[in-house]
Amino acid sequence: MTTLQFTLFNLLVWAPFLVLGPVVAEERLGGAGAWGLVMACYGAGAVCGGLAMMGGRVPRRPLLVATVATFGWALPSAAIAAGLSPAAIAGAALVAGAGSAVCGTLYATTNQQYLPAGVLARITSLTTVGAFVLGPVGLAAAGPVASVAGVTAVLGFGAVWQAIAGFVVLAVPDVRNLPAGGARERSAEYSS
Repeated sequence: MTTLQFTLFNLLVWAPFLVLGPVVAEERLGGAGAWGLVMACYGAGAVCGGLAMMGGRVPRRPLLVATVATFGWALPSAAIAAGLSPAAIAGAALVAGAGSAVCGTLYATTNQQYLPAGVLARITSLTTVGAFVLGPVGLAAAGPVASVAGVTAVLGFGAVWQAIAGFVVLAVPDVRNLPAGGARERSAEYSS
């Protein structure tokens, strides 16, 4: 379920944001400098989110927290679609970047805790390919679709899609309720 969420995120949300964001920046935000600020804030948010996760503490429900963090990815597209200022879009990108680091860290940690070592690399490669397989299609389609539907419609759709996808994933009990500390940790506890 989460791999499908990431696949559609890259197709419908992130690819259009990356393609259409610079167009909007050039048309109404002040050009490349404004877009550079937005992307720098995304990166700064990712650094802050990564630093926050370095403490070694994992939330009791890591997939729940990781999925909640994915809601932040809707914010930059929504901010652009709503016609907000460069500062507001940069703030939205900051939150999205932090959410990205938190989400990625918690998903990777959960995989490492729950998957047997013998299949961890295989499963991780499959979920990574799944997450990014449609990204190039989104990058290629964003411009042509926006020329028909409009930039605001494409980015707005992506933002709404991301919010809906987050709620759908949260509706899965195994995502909401999976506790931290997977099978490997439990088997180590039982063997000692």
